[in-house]
Amino acid sequence: MRKLLLICILLMYVAGEMLVAQNNTNSPYTRYGFGRLEDPAFGRCFGMGGLSIGMRGNANVNPANPASYSAVDSMTFIFDMGVSGSLSHFKDGASQRTTGTGNLDYLAIQFSATKWMGISLGLMPYSSVGYDFGSTDSVAMNSDYYRYNRSYKGTGGISQVYLGLSFNLWKRLSIGANAYFLWGEMMHNKTLSFESSSLYSSNFTSNLHVYSFNFRYGLQYTERIAKKHLLTLGFAYENRSRLHGTYEETLIDVDTTMVSTSVPLQFPSFYGAGISYTYDDRLTIGVDYSLYEFSKAKTFNVNKIDSLNNRHKCVLGAEYIHNPNGMRYVDRVRWRIGAELTTPYVSDVLNYGLTVGVGFPLKTAKTILNVAFKYDKIGSSAKGGIREDCFKLSFSATINETWFFKSKIR
Repeated sequence: MRKLLLICILLMYVAGEMLVAQNNTNSPYTRYGFGRLEDPAFGRCFGMGGLSIGMRGNANVNPANPASYSAVDSMTFIFDMGVSGSLSHFKDGASQRTTGTGNLDYLAIQFSATKWMGISLGLMPYSSVGYDFGSTDSVAMNSDYYRYNRSYKGTGGISQVYLGLSFNLWKRLSIGANAYFLWGEMMHNKTLSFESSSLYSSNFTSNLHVYSFNFRYGLQYTERIAKKHLLTLGFAYENRSRLHGTYEETLIDVDTTMVSTSVPLQFPSFYGAGISYTYDDRLTIGVDYSLYEFSKAKTFNVNKIDSLNNRHKCVLGAEYIHNPNGMRYVDRVRWRIGAELTTPYVSDVLNYGLTVGVGFPLKTAKTILNVAFKYDKIGSSAKGGIREDCFKLSFSATINETWFFKSKIR
């Protein structure tokens, strides 16, 4: 058992290096704040559109609500891993562009310490930055026109490793908490270059190095109504906390200027609530609402935007299993669907997404192979904006093994 735990922790260390090195996205909307926030929805939850706050189960990892860990069976060890690839199509007036990325999404383990306490350890991204675009124009100076090029490029993001505990206070109520360590680097670069050698070009670069701690708290209440009806309420909260790090600015123009300072930035408060209903262990439906309170947090903005918006998100999801104990394989397949509406913190354009997913159980084990396809519409091409249509294909494996059972036959 100790060797298996060490192997899992080693995999997480290697994955951490990969998360830091990789570019998780390619979108101009990651230019502001912390970039694109990555919701902590694994495997089953991702296939249901990210439904997670009110979700509780003994065969999957759900860090969105740490109160869910105590649902794991006392003799079960869960290993969860996810990868994905995405294709984004951008449209800005008459111009269009298509780009693709591939990423390791997360690694996590979960097991039970006692019958009333669950433990989880995992690694996943908090946010991602990745964009590369530009434009060409001209300016009139001294009766002549001079052409120039503007380019904008950004890379990096914030990763997080968490350790979570969950306790059953009594049969129906559970509480939990995640302790996060967050680290990463975000680089933004703006270049203005003239085609004429008689005019000076300029280059502005900013780097934000992040290292900080944060906590998420969760609560779930489960009530069985008659034999086949199960209702779960969930709540999650993160307090606004200080972000520790350093910030550097470099401007290369006629002269070179560098500024380096500590930054009194903050991670925003998070509020989440969800409810799920399960009928006969076959049909599960639920809805989530979450809020990142960016308007009250001090955040980094490369364009010195006065303030950011609060990020509101609503998710509706469902899963159907024809017969969990059926003899035919197709009876045990999990069919999932989900939809979401989001008001991003960098604009007032309503974004929406649609996800469909399938969970394939292995015949000889409790392992579930999850496949999900997600479509996101981000932004708008109206009034000089940019519309992004993102298509994401996700693969994950939830390995559920009985590792704590000891045979009494010698």
